[in-house]
Amino acid sequence: MSYFSSNYISMKYPLSDYSCDGQGLRNAQVGAIHALGAYFTTKKEPVLLSMPTGTGKTAVIMMAPYLLGVSKVLVVTPTVLVRSQIAQNFSSLKILKQIGVFEKEVGPPIICELKHKYTDDYKKNIESADVVVATPGCALSLSENQDTKKIFDLVIIDEAHHEPAKTWREVLLNNPEAKQVLFTATPFRRDKKEIKANHIYNYPLSRAYKDGVFGAINFIPVELKEDEDKDIILAKKGEEIFFRDKANGLEHAMMVRCKSKKEATHLSNLYKNHTLLKLEIVNSSKSRQEVLKIIDQLSNQEINGVICVDMMAEGFDFPNLKIAVIHDPHKSLATTLQFIGRFARTNQERLIGEASFIAVNDEQFALENKKLFSTDSIWQEIIIDLSEERINQDIESQEYFKSYDNQLLSTNNQEFSLHSLYTNFHARIYYAKSFNLNAKFPDLRMKIENINVSEDDQTIVVVTSSKQLPRWSTVDGIYYNLEYNTVLIHYQKKIIYYL
Repeated sequence: MSYFSSNYISMKYPLSDYSCDGQGLRNAQVGAIHALGAYFTTKKEPVLLSMPTGTGKTAVIMMAPYLLGVSKVLVVTPTVLVRSQIAQNFSSLKILKQIGVFEKEVGPPIICELKHKYTDDYKKNIESADVVVATPGCALSLSENQDTKKIFDLVIIDEAHHEPAKTWREVLLNNPEAKQVLFTATPFRRDKKEIKANHIYNYPLSRAYKDGVFGAINFIPVELKEDEDKDIILAKKGEEIFFRDKANGLEHAMMVRCKSKKEATHLSNLYKNHTLLKLEIVNSSKSRQEVLKIIDQLSNQEINGVICVDMMAEGFDFPNLKIAVIHDPHKSLATTLQFIGRFARTNQERLIGEASFIAVNDEQFALENKKLFSTDSIWQEIIIDLSEERINQDIESQEYFKSYDNQLLSTNNQEFSLHSLYTNFHARIYYAKSFNLNAKFPDLRMKIENINVSEDDQTIVVVTSSKQLPRWSTVDGIYYNLEYNTVLIHYQKKIIYYL
């Protein structure tokens, strides 16, 4: 019997709603772990669970192997920093013991944190481990090795919106027999690429606010007068809010957000010259040791905050980040939701209050056609509406595409997905007495790459390809343009007229 199977009997499901001290599983965690268990009683396809940043995803990741009774689990994380954090959490079980899932005497699993690409030197450690934690590149090298590619019966993907990327997807493709569980706060992408997993659980942002997982968000607009330096005014307002919160007994830390390393260096000098704040720069050029040192300085209140290019590593947890000074706003909904989620989360064990977002109120910035940085913006309502509208759209699209039966898939398009189609519309309408969905598709003098048929919707989607000789080429077969076309045929038995 595996470590996880033998320790499942020790796992409890305490609910925070019924706890005097607030410890226990939150609604989001209860819903996610039970949805996961229910799904794998009848199905085996990959699953996606969406939980907003700060709702306790790490605890669910840690509980999953016990619930599913697996032998060996591979956890893939987006960054080295998160890899270390997940490995440390598994090696101590501190989170699960704090919330009452396990008693103190329950021993942890054997952990292997794969810090480099796989070689035979790691073989014994991998074989003896219950949990292997790796970043995508290292996980891929592990999944490609003949000795190790079939030893995992569970693969967990953290920050699953990266799954369509080549390296992430290949890790899953190389472990087809393993249960595959994907977690993300934002189950959608700007490029509209499909996350290939059944979306079985979505904990909406509105519920997070109702359940008290997220606290209030205070938008603090900064007014600019003529000839005033925007960055200096923002820095001084950030300083004001930081020392206001400190005077109120709150242990808040600050994150200054900018768009480039060059801008981060500029802002570092600016804050030194115009404020009393002690800030450190965090960007991709910093080593793991340097970042961990900065985090320790934050925890020990030796510095007041950090200046980040974009934001700190995905999945990284530091609840005291409560003040955001936004010099350059995010333009991606997914990134903005993650960014805000870091600051809006609550924590009863720490002296933290409400989150403050500081920005110039005339920012010419629209997120999904809604202006966030304006004086009349009701942030919580806008963010909730944007998040839930987009997630619901993706769930509805996934359910609709499930109605299509893939009748032909060419070898050139193994990764084909209806979700990824972009069409230019040119429509023709015909009157037909009858229609046969399964009739042979007519010859268009093009190669048919894919045929998808939906009986429910009486619709056929056909993708064709054709090779065309460039005008500048005189030699057939060496250079050519490969063009794809989409043909969509829909049969409607009844026509409804609107007057």
